[in-house]
Amino acid sequence: MSPISSLHLRLPSLNTIAAFEASARLLSFTKAAEELHLSQAAVSRQVQSLEARLGTALFIRRHKEITLTPAGLEFQEAIAEGLLALRSAIARIQNLNDKSVTVSASLAMSSFWLMPAILDFQTAHPDIPIRVLASDSVTDPASPPGDLAIRYGNGVWDDVSAIKLFDEVILPVCSPAFLSGRAALDTAALVHEPLIELDSPITTNSTWRTWFRNRGIAQDSLNIALQLTNHDLVYRAVCAGKGIALGWSYGVLRDLRDGTLIRPVLDQVSTGNAEFLVHSNDSPLSESATLFKAWILDYAASQRLEIAALLSVAGVP
Repeated sequence: MSPISSLHLRLPSLNTIAAFEASARLLSFTKAAEELHLSQAAVSRQVQSLEARLGTALFIRRHKEITLTPAGLEFQEAIAEGLLALRSAIARIQNLNDKSVTVSASLAMSSFWLMPAILDFQTAHPDIPIRVLASDSVTDPASPPGDLAIRYGNGVWDDVSAIKLFDEVILPVCSPAFLSGRAALDTAALVHEPLIELDSPITTNSTWRTWFRNRGIAQDSLNIALQLTNHDLVYRAVCAGKGIALGWSYGVLRDLRDGTLIRPVLDQVSTGNAEFLVHSNDSPLSESATLFKAWILDYAASQRLEIAALLSVAGVP
């Protein structure tokens, strides 16, 4: 007799295991029957057959109530571990045939950094489709939607791999036309300039009041000309010369490089938070996701060097 045949003879039937698993999880033969689309009597018989096969009671039966015996608890734990292993194997098998990669990020990160990076990635890897889930909804970093996610915070999260992409560095930016030939401004004098502010649900560091407080500057009379709830609207307003906005170093790098935006002052604020690339430790990444992860980390490293150089040079030409 082969080892597989011998193992098959020693295992209870899958029908009895399914009836037990549902009954143990729901602690109800009736609810288990509804879930399995069987009669309550059929589920009860399946469980009794399993108990006879194992030679021990798995449930303590009371009037309208069942609880697990020590043997039932042991068997339930073993089944749970087996189902987890099956789910993991199924995910790995499905990933073998799926080359797409799903990445989630905030609206601002998606628009100002992730999308330009993805365009570069697909130039090098046109055979790997990328799906972006862009949202400012607060999600649990330990359960990121998709294969990979970019999350803001301190990087201390359980059950995820978190690799820092960028420290959060916030600096004032404006269009060249806004200054109209004026020299670089004094930082304290910014309170009198028309300021454009982002009202963000995911960070308190987007406000001018917080930025001035971190610089040790009084904020009694700020001239908030526009307060907007969307990074793209802030970007459009500042490019149109409507005032000075706060920008994140990773997001304004391209615009500062090509002269679309300039720095009216050289001051900046490092908040101590950062943007991290995260993924769950519960399931392995696909080959495509692993490739994209390595590529995006290299891309971020090269951009960090550019940001460091950019932040060390003068603002207004």
